Amino acid sequence: MNKLFFPTVLCLCVGLAASACAQDPQQPPPRTPQQQQQPQSPAQKVTVTGCLAKGSDGSQYVVTDQKSNEKLSFSGSPQLDKYLNQTVKLTGSVMTRDSGEKIFQPESIATVAPSCDSSSKQ
Repeated sequence: MNKLFFPTVLCLCVGLAASACAQDPQQPPPRTPQQQQQPQSPAQKVTVTGCLAKGSDGSQYVVTDQKSNEKLSFSGSPQLDKYLNQTVKLTGSVMTRDSGEKIFQPESIATVAPSCDSSSKQ
């Protein structure tokens, strides 16, 4: 009986330790100094339909909402270039910093029209 007691207790301890580690919730990623200085509101899911244009640098894009005429800028991959000067429907989330700056993070894009019409003023 003694020969089985210690291996059994050892296996039990290892199993409990693994179970306890699996229960540890993941920590959120650390905030950058810029995020710590400017807290953000919770993200809101939005759909924006408007004309897609190139932003101030190579990876920046701007969509002008047809309804509000509000411009939302965001970073994106060069693959978005095929949608430039088209009316698109972007779905994503918007966070607003305390400074009022809106940060748009698109999740999907679809072409609405092959060109931008007058209702999507740039």
